[in-house]
Amino acid sequence: MIIVDLFFAARPMLQVPIWTVYLVCLHYHHRLSGQSFDGVDLLIMASLSLLFTGAAYLNQVYDKESDRLNRKPGFLERGLLRPDSLLNGAVAVLLLPLAVAPLISLTTFLIFAQLVLLAYVYSVPPLRLKDRPLGGLFGNAYAPGFLVSMAVMPEITVDNAGLLGWDNPFYFTLAVGGTYVLTTIPDRAGDAATGKRTPAVVLGRSGALAVAPLLMLGAAWIALRSGHDILLYLALVGTLLALLALVVRSGRVVLLAAKLPVLLLTLLAGYYYPIYLAFIVALIIGCRIYYRRRFDVVYPVLT
Repeated sequence: MIIVDLFFAARPMLQVPIWTVYLVCLHYHHRLSGQSFDGVDLLIMASLSLLFTGAAYLNQVYDKESDRLNRKPGFLERGLLRPDSLLNGAVAVLLLPLAVAPLISLTTFLIFAQLVLLAYVYSVPPLRLKDRPLGGLFGNAYAPGFLVSMAVMPEITVDNAGLLGWDNPFYFTLAVGGTYVLTTIPDRAGDAATGKRTPAVVLGRSGALAVAPLLMLGAAWIALRSGHDILLYLALVGTLLALLALVVRSGRVVLLAAKLPVLLLTLLAGYYYPIYLAFIVALIIGCRIYYRRRFDVVYPVLT
């Protein structure tokens, strides 16, 4: 059972945005290059998943107290896993992609190295970027937003750089950053009680709800400028829902603003890659069964 627990402790539902961003950016890249999904793309995607699994393991070890106060289902709190199991697992899943990356390209290795470094400084003292307003925003916007978008193109040269679709990394940096700010709002009380200084703790609910749509509007402007209409609409949906949450003081609206654009983007990735949509459906069903039996909670939910 420990293998199953480790799988779900990797927080696969929180990795859905990472896979989704990668696949959407990959689609735009392949549309320009004329290529199609191959084994290298799958290897990079799997390696990214391992890297973010390592980050999730470290985060749970060093975030145990605030997770308890925020009433999040905890593998450590329930005694399902031990801290040393998660720490050893983090070392393994962070080092393996670094060993594989040189076989792909130097660019991939440099991206993976940055992700390993960010996974460590995000949760581990003394830096603990997650407990700092700008540090947390940077870590969440740069890693799953910018670096994951860049990973779709292992070989970047002066001649082929245009095939990356340079606007995509900047679009997702802002969009993911705005979404991150929204996700700090429901955890504001527990984070403040444990000394964290997240955007919602520092700015308050209204301040965070003012910053999030600004970031999403920036993403919308980038999508408009580059002619990515679907990405423009998704950013505008997130913007309008965040503004609605300013008027309607409901935690459900905040969660909807954070989750609905991700859901719509995932459906878009599933349209481009139908097998991915089937995988996500199976993952949701698996999570529902696992969390009901292991924690007696319904997860995942939209709001």
